[in-house]
Amino acid sequence: MRHIQPQICQHGFVVLFFLLSLPGKGADRGPTPGYTLSAQSVSVTSGLCVEIPCTFTVPAGSTLSTRVTGIWNKIMDCSIVAASTNNCTVSELTKGRFTFIGTVHKGDCSFSISNAQPADQGEYEFRIEDVSLKYSYCWYKLSVSVTDLPEPTISPVGELIAGKPITLTCTAHPAPQGCKGIITWGGRINIENIYNYEREDQAGKVTSISDITVTPSQREHNSPLTCTVTYSGVSTNSSITLDVQYPPSVTITVPGYNGTYENKSVTVIEGDTKLLRCEVNSNPVAEISWGRGDEILSETSGQGVTLALENVSVADTVTYTCLARNTHGSVSGTVSVTVAYAPRRPTISNCTSKGCRVEAIEGTSLSLLCSAESNPPANLSWAKMGQNSTDPLNSSSGRFDVSHVTTDNGGDYMCRARNKHGNSTVSVTVVIIYAPRRLTINYCTINDCFEEKNSSVEVLKSVEVLEGNSLYLQCDADSNPPANVSWIKPLQNITQPLLSAQLNVTNATSQNGGNYMCWATNRVGNESKSITVVIKSLTNDKIHREGLMFGGIFLLLLAAIVIVTVLVMRYKKKRRPPELVEENTSSSPNNYEAVYANIDRRTAVRESVIVLVCYETDILCKQACRVITAISAHFMAIPGLGKCNIACGRLKVFWQYGW
Repeated sequence: MRHIQPQICQHGFVVLFFLLSLPGKGADRGPTPGYTLSAQSVSVTSGLCVEIPCTFTVPAGSTLSTRVTGIWNKIMDCSIVAASTNNCTVSELTKGRFTFIGTVHKGDCSFSISNAQPADQGEYEFRIEDVSLKYSYCWYKLSVSVTDLPEPTISPVGELIAGKPITLTCTAHPAPQGCKGIITWGGRINIENIYNYEREDQAGKVTSISDITVTPSQREHNSPLTCTVTYSGVSTNSSITLDVQYPPSVTITVPGYNGTYENKSVTVIEGDTKLLRCEVNSNPVAEISWGRGDEILSETSGQGVTLALENVSVADTVTYTCLARNTHGSVSGTVSVTVAYAPRRPTISNCTSKGCRVEAIEGTSLSLLCSAESNPPANLSWAKMGQNSTDPLNSSSGRFDVSHVTTDNGGDYMCRARNKHGNSTVSVTVVIIYAPRRLTINYCTINDCFEEKNSSVEVLKSVEVLEGNSLYLQCDADSNPPANVSWIKPLQNITQPLLSAQLNVTNATSQNGGNYMCWATNRVGNESKSITVVIKSLTNDKIHREGLMFGGIFLLLLAAIVIVTVLVMRYKKKRRPPELVEENTSSSPNNYEAVYANIDRRTAVRESVIVLVCYETDILCKQACRVITAISAHFMAIPGLGKCNIACGRLKVFWQYGW
């Protein structure tokens, strides 16, 4: 029977299983006495190695030779997984991984497994084959279980603070000394220091450990960090996502514009709507607010907030601040909003009223500075209204300068402010003021008027007026502003503050004679002009006129008598018979008559004109005319006699007669 049992194990486990299953045919049979095996079932981690201690015995009296072969079979597929000699064919699945390490002839059946695979899990039995002894230890089964390879652990797992150094540790799963792991790190974080070491436990297993020192930064937040443990034929890893906490950072953007605008300026056209976006990067989430000065415009928590500026006005030209705050700090970003707008109504220096008026004294300098509130700055130009704008009126500086002012510089001027958003204008009236000048004196008496400014004769210096008559004097002054014009007589002020001062003298007496001064003054200066008024005495004038009158009448009478005598003589000759005339002609050689006789009396017409020029009063002229008229009336029989014309432009008397 001792020899049959081994044969059964040698030829197959199925036969053995069948025989053992038969009722009453070995179901109650135990191991053959003397054959024992001592080995504990093991659990090995996939990819790792394990050594399985094993001892066996043979019956007393049996001796194993040094050539004995020990064989480990896997029960499930009856495959040889390990053998103490090379005489056995080992399964390709286990070759090189399962190693028989015991000394068989000494009763040591130990073996090892490296790079354990899940397929290695199962039950195994041991068999010996010697020259005269072959036996399978069917009753002593060894169970091998293969577990998954555990991942390494990384610690500490939690919050990292940006900028603060920290040590991270990767710990591998304990492994037998012969298959300890090698640890490597992976990730984008910068490893400053690395320290690898091992720790062995009481069971002889080795734990591989690796420490690294890192200083995390904001950019490494949410990035992976991997610890990989590599064994003889397999590796495993563990990864964590870095939770790096850091204070907020701010990015300001303006939709529709490229780039970022923190601590910059953005231009918005007046009346438009503009959005300001504040993006915040922080861990943990920050509290975000938009503010303008001390005023909080909006507040929220999260990754960003948008501020809407609607219907933008110049008042919105301020700096806006986005403030972000979390447990690790706070930060702010600013954006300056500049509002672009068309020029406002320009203002002119020295002008405060809406209807601007600027005065300049003739001969001085004039400087007008035009300015306009606008963005961008406006181009300023000057033009004189009513004429084309030419240099130097046009000037981008907005300044209009005249070094020597004349009256030609007066008038209305316009300043125009223009930029790409529009234009605006303002006008100013430049008034040139000057002291009185070009004083003119005009007068009228009862007989005559004189306008100095329209006269081509010498400037009026005196005027004569007959006692008892009226005198009208007027003084005009060219000035701006209008002058106060006064008539002044030495030791007697007879002022009349009028633009055209008029001095009326009625019933003139000798007291009204003398030197008169026209005085014109305004706030710029003054000017004066004098005229002498001569009052002719009525008595002296009457005697003079009567003498002239009678002398004139005498002369007129004498001339009239001569003329009448001549006319009468000629009239008589005209009525004499022709023969008498001829006789007289031939007998009296009178040259005058001879000349007269040569004229055909039927066609001849003779006219003579007596012109009396009277340079005195019209009274004498009229009296002389009356005398001549009386004489003419006395001789009405004389044809053509009797015309008296009076013209008192300079008191002329015309008397004509004819036939």
